[in-house]
Amino acid sequence: MANNKQDPLDARAAAKAKAQQQVKAKERRTTVIIIAAALVVIAAFAGIVYFIVNSSKVPALPDAHAPQVADETGGIPVGTGGVAGVDVPTDVTRVDLYIDLMCPVCNQFEQINGKDLDSLREDGTIALVYHPISILDRASSGTKYSTRAANAVAVVADQDPSHFLAFITALYANQPQENSTGLSDDEIAAIAIGVGVPADVAGSFKKGEFEKWVIAATDRASQDGMTGTPTVMVNRELLDPKQVNYFTPGTLKAYLEQLSGGGSSADPSASS
Repeated sequence: MANNKQDPLDARAAAKAKAQQQVKAKERRTTVIIIAAALVVIAAFAGIVYFIVNSSKVPALPDAHAPQVADETGGIPVGTGGVAGVDVPTDVTRVDLYIDLMCPVCNQFEQINGKDLDSLREDGTIALVYHPISILDRASSGTKYSTRAANAVAVVADQDPSHFLAFITALYANQPQENSTGLSDDEIAAIAIGVGVPADVAGSFKKGEFEKWVIAATDRASQDGMTGTPTVMVNRELLDPKQVNYFTPGTLKAYLEQLSGGGSSADPSASS
């Protein structure tokens, strides 16, 4: 009959080998964790360096060449007749819209609230101010679509202000998907011409006349508290979508009507 009893020396050797394997596995895991942590730190440092380097390239908003209708906040006001910079009331509720023309949520906001805001603007209930900014250049495969589109909008505000709103509406209607190359300068120009912008104005988009202003206005928007698009400010104070759910049709309009009728002390939650 065979003897299956293991030799004590062999058992100790096996246990020692297993323990050594466990120690080595733990050392490998520790090494992987250290390397991963180091890579995170390096990436974060690189991001900080990138931000610092690029921030140094951002002109101060007052120093940037701006559209003649733009105000000191980097916004483009639209008056009661729908013309940028003309017939803008100063003694009513001010509504600032921060938009990125590649932002699909901005497009959604426009579809829900655009007609309501136009109605309030036309009857003089609000002063409506657009902030075309560029936070999604990273989502256009290196073409900087957000900056180029915002520049085009700024050119139209400056040189053909009566078509400013129509051009924004048309850009939303032809909005490219995020992480695509966006629209080319020629395609943006064709959209502008399609809503009535003169060909020579549209042809000047590719010069990038107001791109530095767009960058400066985007930086100013961040300083003012904008953390994403769309952002809504009412009387220069951020409007919390958790208090006024402006993605529910009619809610923003009702809140602004209430605010205009009852003064600045209106409760935002009353319209949510």
